[in-house]
Amino acid sequence: MTLVRLLAGLAAIALFMAPATAAAPAKVASLTIETYYGDWQGTATAMSETDEDFPTSKRDIAVSVNKTNIGGFLLSWSTLQRQKGNPKAPLEVLKSTTVEFVPALAPNTWRAKADTDPYTGGILYWARLDGRGLVVSSFTINADGRPEYQTYVRRVAGNEMRLEFSNVNDGKFVRTVKGNLRKIKAR
Repeated sequence: MTLVRLLAGLAAIALFMAPATAAAPAKVASLTIETYYGDWQGTATAMSETDEDFPTSKRDIAVSVNKTNIGGFLLSWSTLQRQKGNPKAPLEVLKSTTVEFVPALAPNTWRAKADTDPYTGGILYWARLDGRGLVVSSFTINADGRPEYQTYVRRVAGNEMRLEFSNVNDGKFVRTVKGNLRKIKAR
């Protein structure tokens, strides 16, 4: 890995982990969680730092955000990945996740309703609405003891959603995904 890539990776990790600043754009900061409610669909491009056969791949993505009766929200997302098998005819693999978030202590922050232990293979989820949009993060510890950190940043403008995803495994960028979704059903 070149020094430039290493520095870019470290800068990106710092950006994803840094708290929102007062200089955040007012348009995004004024959004509420209700702005995200609904069903969204779109496409994305994944870029891998570790996969020589699939350095880039296309994905179909879907997101559903629904209000819960305890002040939180239910977030479901699905990704139809094309990054395994023959690069000329990749296998399609559908991955889906659903997490219920409940209010945390600070305003515009939530934690996963289900308590899980990252030391036993569980995934720790939390979310916040800040100047970058709805930021959902997860942390787990792999079977070999290496930490894995994922961040989904979703920005909404009207009926359009922009997704930026990063996966950092043991301090190294594994994959980034960027895509656009359109609201197909309001809630």
